[in-house]
Amino acid sequence: MSAIRASQWLSLLERPATLRPLSDIYGSDDALLDERAALARRTLEAFRDRFGDLPVRLFRAPGRVNLRGMHVDTHGGFLNLMTHQREVMLAAAAADGPTSALANVVPAFSETVFNLDEERRGPASNWAWWDVIADPAVAARSRARAATPETAWANYCIGAALRVAHEYPDSPPGGLKIMVHSDLPRGAALSSSAALSVAALLASASYAGHTLAPEQIIAAEQDVEWYAGARVGMSDQTAIVLGRPGMLLNIAVFPRDFTLDNARYVPFPAALDLLVVDSHTKRTLSGAHRLQYTLNRFAYSMALTVLQAELVRSGWSVDAAQQLDRLSRITPDALGGAAVLYELLQRIPETISLETLRKRYAPPELDSEYVRYFGEGDAADRPRRIPLRGPLLFGIAESDRARVFPDALASGDYEEAGMLMNVGHDGDRVRVAGDAPYVSEISDMVLEILARDQAPVVLQPGAYGASSPALDMLVDAALHADALGASLTGAGIAGAVLVLCHREHSSAIRVALARILQTEAYARSANLAAPLDEDTADKAVTINHSVAGACEVCLDS
Repeated sequence: MSAIRASQWLSLLERPATLRPLSDIYGSDDALLDERAALARRTLEAFRDRFGDLPVRLFRAPGRVNLRGMHVDTHGGFLNLMTHQREVMLAAAAADGPTSALANVVPAFSETVFNLDEERRGPASNWAWWDVIADPAVAARSRARAATPETAWANYCIGAALRVAHEYPDSPPGGLKIMVHSDLPRGAALSSSAALSVAALLASASYAGHTLAPEQIIAAEQDVEWYAGARVGMSDQTAIVLGRPGMLLNIAVFPRDFTLDNARYVPFPAALDLLVVDSHTKRTLSGAHRLQYTLNRFAYSMALTVLQAELVRSGWSVDAAQQLDRLSRITPDALGGAAVLYELLQRIPETISLETLRKRYAPPELDSEYVRYFGEGDAADRPRRIPLRGPLLFGIAESDRARVFPDALASGDYEEAGMLMNVGHDGDRVRVAGDAPYVSEISDMVLEILARDQAPVVLQPGAYGASSPALDMLVDAALHADALGASLTGAGIAGAVLVLCHREHSSAIRVALARILQTEAYARSANLAAPLDEDTADKAVTINHSVAGACEVCLDS
């Protein structure tokens, strides 16, 4: 699209309901159109105030939620992704030279100037991306910006320009003048950093004359976040890029064998609402909670190697066991039934010493993963015993819950869909009502009973433990208020809770959650200095609207 002046944009956006391109992106809800147009206008006004009334192009990338399929994306498990209407807006204009200026509507984020040629100086043009970002000069510049919140945000835009230049070394992006704005709450597990990365990739590629395919954007976004210092998978940007209005995306992504061929869209039922609850918590871990959370994540990283080894020990051929290299392939049917899985799990210790784990299973990445998870702490505090059975059962069961979740929605079995969310959250749960610790039973005796009864795998929570007392309190409050289901979304510990409910119950549940957020008890559980005020609590609970995936906004002049 050819750029039009900021003042022309502002004039066109005065009546958003009359603009067909906006309806194609956001749907026909007038209030939502007004809300989205207001964000675009604020971005363009800030651009005009800072850079002048230049010809400008507008790019957007929404947030995302995952209804089912927590923590399984790095192991190729099934996901149930939807876009979230709050988003990143990025207005961009060509600069006169090679230097780019990055500005943000939020005053706390300072303006950053960079020259792409200087950022690229040092690495050879034929290096792999991982070698580029590991180059001492490149890494030092990124770390320097990441050291303060005021400049850390710019790494996502600079990383996007670098990544496009890496993809197209003969025609890299030129200098740009960029203004960024977002109404995605930061740290709420709605993928604000992924949305910024995707919007910046679209702008950098478009101004360089390149059109990125969805697969390219998804892979490139992961590279941008690694440049910025975040070690992420591929699920967030998959939702942001592939999202469709009113649709849930069911997909399994596997980084080592990446394809979008299994993408499946299911209409989100008009009879239901999905509430997104910002817990106003931040991911800060300490003490026993930090150790347990990290232990489970580390054990989970070893899970598939352990499972394959036990399959071979139980009589499977090595080739057959190696075919089960991702969670989307490890279904009860693939294993020969639920009873076979429970019997297999009895061969796997509930906990195991580090030495025995190395000797018995020899995970190829054991030492590097151990250092990644525990290397920053004192050597004396590093764990020597690892939980194994609980995290493994969680991963297998959670992927299977995510596999069947869209079928429950499509068939109208909303109670089943809610139950899958509730059991999945129990796999993450750390507290029950009354603040007692939550314990998931995974003993040999329990597994024997499950095998005898051939109990459905989707009903087994396992033990991943990525929740927090505050998130558990919000889940319980939603269920007490007659929600169908509720669970955390994202990596856990902090962020957002999702609540699935009948539309006619939505208002009452929103009120109940807002009241909980204003209590002293919630403030204590969330480590807040004081309870949220009424206005903040009300705004913390929103209805999700799935909108179109990331794109350039193109309006007729």
